Amino acid sequence: MKSIKKIRRKLQKLFFQEQWSLLVCDAEGNILKHIAPPEDRIWADPFPIEYDGRYLIFIEQQCAGSNGTLGYVELFDDLSVSDFKPILEKPYHLSWPNVFNHGGVWYLIPESNEHGKVDLYRAAEFPDKWEFDRTLLDNVSAVDTMLLEHNGLFWLFTSISGLLSGGQVTGFNNSLSLFYAHSFPTTSWTAHAGNPVVHDASNARMAGRFQWADDGSLLRPAQNCLIEYGRSVSVQRILELSNDVYREASVYAVLPEKYLDAVCTHTLNRCGKYVIRDIKTRKFRLW
Repeated sequence: MKSIKKIRRKLQKLFFQEQWSLLVCDAEGNILKHIAPPEDRIWADPFPIEYDGRYLIFIEQQCAGSNGTLGYVELFDDLSVSDFKPILEKPYHLSWPNVFNHGGVWYLIPESNEHGKVDLYRAAEFPDKWEFDRTLLDNVSAVDTMLLEHNGLFWLFTSISGLLSGGQVTGFNNSLSLFYAHSFPTTSWTAHAGNPVVHDASNARMAGRFQWADDGSLLRPAQNCLIEYGRSVSVQRILELSNDVYREASVYAVLPEKYLDAVCTHTLNRCGKYVIRDIKTRKFRLW
């Protein structure tokens, strides 16, 4: 099965042009604007922030043959955007610019699995200057890490590739593991007793920030990677979260827009009056 998928991906890359781009939607999810980057790069993993009267969308930018770097574009009232403004570049690939505020401090937890760590950065001068704060998880190959403060504890939701302590083999696209701590920021995290708490390619890997439903329940956007990486978003309702128990159930799915030639959508974040998503378009190469 894996060999067939690899052959299919090679053929897709050979005969089709693929590009990740951004969608600006209203609060109900209706598309207001499709924002495509220059043809030689992708814009993906959008994390929007409202700050000082500005609407900033933190994203991954990757040019062909290069590692991903992190930065942001500013979204204006007419739905146009500024040029990409870089904030973080490393000699390894970066993605997932998970920017958030805690205790009046702006933090960033990027995806840096090639570095073998889950690192935390803080803003020295928001939004343009960032400095390393500490390593949250060391000696781990993890992607798309999210922080959640819930019932007096801080939780890291992340997907790990490798062999867990229980002997279970996990991958980025089919597993979700949790770690908890009594304070944040800290380097002391305890692994959840049930790791991986989700072992299913249809709803494991994180797809954005946690959300609160109208009924007060906690929702977790997840990626559906059954057909391919980042195929669609599955929104999960968290039913129980404790030191040794985790339960959730699927609520609804967000699918890529075929009329835009989109074949994947894998990040969904709400902020203010907008919902920001990414899509991957796939168009036949004309050479």
